[in-house]
Amino acid sequence: MKLIVPALLMMFVGAVGAQESQSTRNATVEEIQGNWQLLPLPSTLEPNGEIDPWPSECQVFGYASSGQLKSVDKLHGPCEPLTSAQADRVFASVPSVVTWRYDMSPVYHKAVIVVTRSDVSKYMEVWGPEVVTTPFTKDGVDFQKGDLLLSLANLKEHKIVWFRHLRRLR
Repeated sequence: MKLIVPALLMMFVGAVGAQESQSTRNATVEEIQGNWQLLPLPSTLEPNGEIDPWPSECQVFGYASSGQLKSVDKLHGPCEPLTSAQADRVFASVPSVVTWRYDMSPVYHKAVIVVTRSDVSKYMEVWGPEVVTTPFTKDGVDFQKGDLLLSLANLKEHKIVWFRHLRRLR
């Protein structure tokens, strides 16, 4: 992807503060597709001084193979357990304005997810996706095999500004 500069790609190397380098790897496009529940992270695992850009206790995301990205959230818990099929029914009523695209740098061997919105001009988020390959615990958080760890980049400042820990809905 031409707009991702080498310095930005290098930010994603080990960026999720919760991970051990041998415990994660680039997520493939197939591993990202599906429905996911956001899991809370303690402030010790978030970038210093950053404020949650989406402060909802309960969030569910659907990364469709079509490139559509849908999400629903609830400001305060408790978070009701959902199956993937239940999330699909909820997502059916969510407008299709957000899309996602996967890109892998052949030079740096780092993946990124680029999120855009059709209802907001020039909107773009760039996330580094890692999948947990070996379970581990960091700061009291259990990271299970298959969990998705996303790191949001600030392209102007070339830094990571937020992390997401997602678990696949079954």
